[in-house]
Amino acid sequence: MLVSYFIFTLFKGIVLPINTLYLIASLLVLSIGMLMVSPILKFLTIKENFITTILMSSLICIGMFFLLDFFMTGFYIEAYTFEGWDLGSLIINSFEMTPIITMVFASVSASFLGSLLFVLEKSS
Repeated sequence: MLVSYFIFTLFKGIVLPINTLYLIASLLVLSIGMLMVSPILKFLTIKENFITTILMSSLICIGMFFLLDFFMTGFYIEAYTFEGWDLGSLIINSFEMTPIITMVFASVSASFLGSLLFVLEKSS
């Protein structure tokens, strides 16, 4: 749930519900989606490692974002303008983030963090 909340606050285009019950329900839906990754990979007889976990959890998170955007009251994914970065030799210009791009970036970010935590937990 903390990974999901961190990703929600990282992206400006994701508007969270004001009602606490709906906020907790949104976080639970995404958390349950992330917890479904391991059983789905086992059902599909795919070896569970970092790459397969990040790919499957990205697909599941994108689906969960679509479901939350359609059915959850107060949860919206809006278009916004990314202001850009200037890191010296690396320059990223500003561009328009559509809702679908926001969903993809947020789900890949959440999947990366979740997969990284999974690998770290598995190695200890």
